[in-house]
Amino acid sequence: MRVHRGNRMSATPFPRNRAALAAAPAADAPPARPRTTPLLRSAADLTPSLFDQVVCAIGLILLWDALLSVMMSAPSQRFILRAGGAPESSGDTIKQLIFAGLYATALLRIVMLHGVRAFRYLSIPMALMVVLAIASSQWSHDPSLTIRRSVALVGTTIFGLYVGLSYGEVALARLIHRAVFVLAVLSALLAVGLPSYGLMPAEQGSQWRGVFSHKNGLGDAMAFGLTAGLFVLRSRPVTDTMALVWRLGTFAIMAGCLAMSGSATALIVATAGMTLVMLVTHRQDAGSLALELYGGTMVIMLAAIFALLNLESIVTLLGRDITLTGRTLIWDFAFRMIEQQPVLGYGFSAFWSGLDAPGALFWRTSGRFDIHAHNGFIQTTLDVGLLGLGLFLVAYVIYLSRIARIVPVDRSGAARWHIVFAMMLLLGNVAESSLLIQNGLLWFLFTAFQTRLAKTVHAHALTPRPAAGRRPKLQNGIPVAESRS
Repeated sequence: MRVHRGNRMSATPFPRNRAALAAAPAADAPPARPRTTPLLRSAADLTPSLFDQVVCAIGLILLWDALLSVMMSAPSQRFILRAGGAPESSGDTIKQLIFAGLYATALLRIVMLHGVRAFRYLSIPMALMVVLAIASSQWSHDPSLTIRRSVALVGTTIFGLYVGLSYGEVALARLIHRAVFVLAVLSALLAVGLPSYGLMPAEQGSQWRGVFSHKNGLGDAMAFGLTAGLFVLRSRPVTDTMALVWRLGTFAIMAGCLAMSGSATALIVATAGMTLVMLVTHRQDAGSLALELYGGTMVIMLAAIFALLNLESIVTLLGRDITLTGRTLIWDFAFRMIEQQPVLGYGFSAFWSGLDAPGALFWRTSGRFDIHAHNGFIQTTLDVGLLGLGLFLVAYVIYLSRIARIVPVDRSGAARWHIVFAMMLLLGNVAESSLLIQNGLLWFLFTAFQTRLAKTVHAHALTPRPAAGRRPKLQNGIPVAESRS
């Protein structure tokens, strides 16, 4: 029957009994949320299957260059340089087979779960960097080495795409925290139980290196683990007391390994990362976040100016010399070499590869046997020139623009992890070379987070625009469409 309301007619049937009346929606009730489309997946869909979780965890540990470095070499072999200019390793073939299996599995799972169209989420400038690395074999002094490592770079990129499609921001941060905790426990046991494996050589300070090939690797892993764990704790607070005690215990173990590694760079990255996590998770509204980020940026700039004016005192306090443990000598040499081949560089991963490599001149003149530039941006320029560095900068700017687009409409706060990672990506490459590296962690993570963010932006673009004054709601970084009744 129809119900008269003034001069208007309503097509809403009148409930016949009290139960039906209670079940009927109120006139001013908000519209029911419809099911999301396959492109706008729910939070539950972002959690991969158990098989994919195991594959991603194993890959994450391998990309940190942990465990295999210990299992496949004797203690005295972990720092011997071959004539090829790379660390001696008796397990190169085995490692190549393991990584090949990992990357083939990732490619197969991408095609099975997401189809070939999933590659549209891959950052175009990053893909062009990979193509440039392959093409650089044409001017590399060691073409076969450049080809082999370029193929590994392709695999690393594919694995990053696979993880970015499988995990949301919080889930991936949780995976990083758990993987680093396992590595921290194993490193502590190795350093205490088998110091010949778990400590640096006595002439290099005897700091902890654990299951990593170098103390800086241990420090970098702990910095990422602490930052990721704090983000998960702030984004998904723990209410159970025992769970909170367990979480704090994992922080204590990782912080202890970080301190024992003696890595000043990792300590700076961890401090900055955890501070930024506290900053971006303190407020939920975009206006407060913008204000705090502006204030934080100003503090960082003032701190940088203060550091430059008091550089000698600061490096002395950190136990370093004014050359930053010889890094400024390497950078001066690298800049002079870049001037000779600025556009295309010397070929991907070939600058330090051998006694006849361009970088061998530095070994003969300085007596130091460094195998990278100790700066990710300088090393990238040496490998693929200013063209490659420019492509990275374009990819980074696109990443920042997408962050600025998604964070204001993300009520869950998950997308704010991208702000933290963007900062850690830069800091992690100031004093170490970990940007464009085959089987490298930061390149993998950059690909994964670029993919995750690109997918979120794509889904957000397909979401109908809300009414004026309303913002679309995100579930774990994915916009959920709402219909109008």
